[in-house]
Amino acid sequence: MSNVALLFPGQGSQMVGMGRDFWNNFDVAKKLFEEASDAISFDLRKLCFEGSMADLTMTMNAQPALLTVSVIAYQVYMQEIGMEPAYLAGHSLGEYSALVCAGVLSFHDAIKLVRQRGVIMHNADPDQKGTMAAISGIHLDTLQNICEQVSTIERPACVACMNADQQFVISGHRHSIQEIIKRTETLRTKHSYINVSGPYHSPMMQTAAEQFKVELDQYQYAHAKYPVISNVTAAPYESDRSVVDYLTMQMTMPVRWSESMLYLVANGVTEVIELGSKHVLVSLMSKITKRIVPYSLSQPSDLLMLTNTQERKNKRLTIRKKLLSELIVTALISRNYNTDSISYTQTVEPLFHQLQRAKEQVNNNEYELSEEEINDALQVCHSIIIAKKIPLDGTALIDAI
Repeated sequence: MSNVALLFPGQGSQMVGMGRDFWNNFDVAKKLFEEASDAISFDLRKLCFEGSMADLTMTMNAQPALLTVSVIAYQVYMQEIGMEPAYLAGHSLGEYSALVCAGVLSFHDAIKLVRQRGVIMHNADPDQKGTMAAISGIHLDTLQNICEQVSTIERPACVACMNADQQFVISGHRHSIQEIIKRTETLRTKHSYINVSGPYHSPMMQTAAEQFKVELDQYQYAHAKYPVISNVTAAPYESDRSVVDYLTMQMTMPVRWSESMLYLVANGVTEVIELGSKHVLVSLMSKITKRIVPYSLSQPSDLLMLTNTQERKNKRLTIRKKLLSELIVTALISRNYNTDSISYTQTVEPLFHQLQRAKEQVNNNEYELSEEEINDALQVCHSIIIAKKIPLDGTALIDAI
């Protein structure tokens, strides 16, 4: 099974010139830009290459532009590298890119759909009562408690994106958001308002969600070729729940991005590749976990690293060595919770000599552990942790390696 996941960015990753280098080097980019322009009846390529940042940032423009460039990057990835992913995940709008690349939605339909999504989202708050703000330096529980204290039916506010540890986005009525920021400033948090036209992923989008569901119901959805992580559940789409349900809920519910990435860790993913403009998700990954190597494919020159299989292997080995070092300590010093002393003794005692040897090899900077030796040492750690019945994330951590 592949240990690679592909990630797709959402709004905030748009930039003037996005997709131009792909256009200059790959016929598939020309084809997809043309198809996108036909679908929404305006020149999307011209907007991306020559438009103003103000026009490109408009929600109804940014959404089809970002989806187009992400799907182009995916097609280039499959054409030039071809390693099928274990999972796909997209941040907010990026979930649509993931669904297209998983074969759930056709590209033509998705472009029309996200254009309409952008229009509905833009019109959801005509009086500009809502806003969004990024906030960092605070624990999630604390922030959620403050949101609950401040939020009312008339002026709702909530955590809209859980992007990384102590890095969130809040969304809702402007007065409530201002009050939340005022209260959190005493905790030495940092904040910045986000230039958007509505309070996305909040209860204030309920009417927009109902309107958008009508649009969603008009399209056909196929079975996914690859598991797609839902923003709403931080887990793959379940077969007994419709795509329409997931995408409707996404309009009002938070983006559980950090949880989604930790799901990938727990299910054996060791590399992620962000497909699209900028490196927003790569940057977030470094704040979420050190157990995954992040890459970006935002321009053709990125293929140099992605096709360097030896360099990528070396990066994976470096991470596995670091994790092995942590697991050795866990296996050696953790308390034994196994009440069956005979079973424990028979299982663990013969392994301690091997574990001690592995520890010496890991700590010896002059000794280069081979991949086989790392695998053997990991198996020893796994056996000891299981035998000790340690009530920790030990087994999940090993599975992730």
